[in-house]
Amino acid sequence: MRDLLLQHAQEAAHQAHPRLDDQSLATMCVAVQMGVLERLTPDEAWSTLASGLMAPYPAHFLEALRACGGLKRFLPEVDALFGVPQLCDGPETIDVGLHQLRVVNETARAEAPLDVRFAALMHKIGMGGTLRDIWPSHYKHEQRAQTLLDGLTLRMHIPADALDLARLVADECDRVHRASDMRAGAITSMLERLDAPARPARFERLLQVCTCDYAAYPGHTPADYPKAPRLRRALAAYRATDVNGLDEDAALTARAQAVARALRSQERLSS
Repeated sequence: MRDLLLQHAQEAAHQAHPRLDDQSLATMCVAVQMGVLERLTPDEAWSTLASGLMAPYPAHFLEALRACGGLKRFLPEVDALFGVPQLCDGPETIDVGLHQLRVVNETARAEAPLDVRFAALMHKIGMGGTLRDIWPSHYKHEQRAQTLLDGLTLRMHIPADALDLARLVADECDRVHRASDMRAGAITSMLERLDAPARPARFERLLQVCTCDYAAYPGHTPADYPKAPRLRRALAAYRATDVNGLDEDAALTARAQAVARALRSQERLSS
């Protein structure tokens, strides 16, 4: 029963327009009710999720599990997002769960690696615990996401790089989205907080998640996202600045000035 349940979910993730027939869905529902998902070992649980996320249409894997009640058993952190509203740049709110489905499909479109796809799926999970009284705001959802990730590690053997990126994205994605409103000094401090100069590859994966998140909103495309090139330019200026012989404060000032010049140059080219 377990193999059939996972087989149908994985097959859906490889089809652009999947259709679960009544018999297949009934089989999946029975398997869920028998508790087969809860009996997955941590290694099996991660392997199952990784296979679904790396498929061409990872959202369809999650939708198939949700259709049979399995998502609530397998990933309750994600299942809790459906029906939760969130503000966007349009007049209407969006459903966080449906948005996350679009985000993971964006990561597949971008041919992103597994850690990026996992972090993209996880980065809003804290919104599922927001009190209804403050919807569609989600105060401190970042902290709730970290607690939920702690719990998830008890059920899945998540590789260290994927978990590290998921924690980073949960904390920082919203700040990256605000980068256009930040002054050069604040951007420089953010680069240091993120350890971007020493870990540029991880920083790039953070920007990739943020780009996919942006592109998942109605009317957006990855090419329209201005924050990623802005921050890449800032990081390049930071790393190119010679601070030999300067103390910590002077080095920070010199780097912030270099970042400011680089961003002004970019703005002139764009105008």
